[in-house]
Amino acid sequence: MDIAMEQVNEAKKLWWLHDSYWHATMIRELGTEKASQLNLDANERFFRKYTLMLLKSGKIKRPQSVEDLMEIFKVVWATCFWDDMYINEPITFDGNEATWIGHQCNANDSLRAAKMTEGYSCGCQAIRNGVMKALKLKPTHSIKESLLAGNERCVIKFTFDPK
Repeated sequence: MDIAMEQVNEAKKLWWLHDSYWHATMIRELGTEKASQLNLDANERFFRKYTLMLLKSGKIKRPQSVEDLMEIFKVVWATCFWDDMYINEPITFDGNEATWIGHQCNANDSLRAAKMTEGYSCGCQAIRNGVMKALKLKPTHSIKESLLAGNERCVIKFTFDPK
């Protein structure tokens, strides 16, 4: 990895560290339930706006299939997470549905280390909602298994469902 990419990865880690401190402060000040709701709202708004920026800049185009949608998610993941998290995990397709299986989650690792998993609502749901809404898709996805729920992996099903 070259020096520039290492610096980008460090900046991404610091942004997520800030997010972790913000969330912990919100839990202390407002309680777990309110902090989780605010976290989900902020994630959805951020990723909706970020997806709109990617569209406007021409870095992505509106998807025509579930395969296109998964490629957009990979662009979002590559720019927002470090160390290629989520990028190389297996994805299977069946008609207009995709299943993604993840084995690594930096948020899960951090939350477990801080003993803060109880009552935490996974932010990935809000990330997907924001991206899909920006793309004028119904946010049709479901969590079948989750590292945060104690499973050994995350299994997420996406449906390509234009509004």
